[in-house]
Amino acid sequence: MKFKIKFLPYERFRAGGFSGIFKDLKENTIILIDAKLRPEEERRLIEETMRHVSGRFKGIELGSLELPEKNGLEWIRNRFFEFLEGKKRGITILGPAKLVRNIKKNPEELLLYTY
Repeated sequence: MKFKIKFLPYERFRAGGFSGIFKDLKENTIILIDAKLRPEEERRLIEETMRHVSGRFKGIELGSLELPEKNGLEWIRNRFFEFLEGKKRGITILGPAKLVRNIKKNPEELLLYTY
């Protein structure tokens, strides 16, 4: 099965809402977002996914990874950048369930498995 991979800056994700994301997901596009989604964003994404589920669109696989903090200074630095940039440092992967079998999260990496 053919698919595309799309890199989506977090700022564009927040500004564009979910409509463009679901259009891409329904066209077999795996989306990489350059930030870890906040819990409320993940919740809204899952709720919106349930509205889009149909015979042709079976849902999504979602995986997020936050950059590890090795000490207190890194924790302070990351909170400072979160405040300035408005995003959590990390990465989020979204893929259509008919294409992505699962996304495994290890402490410092995400593994995406396709069918």
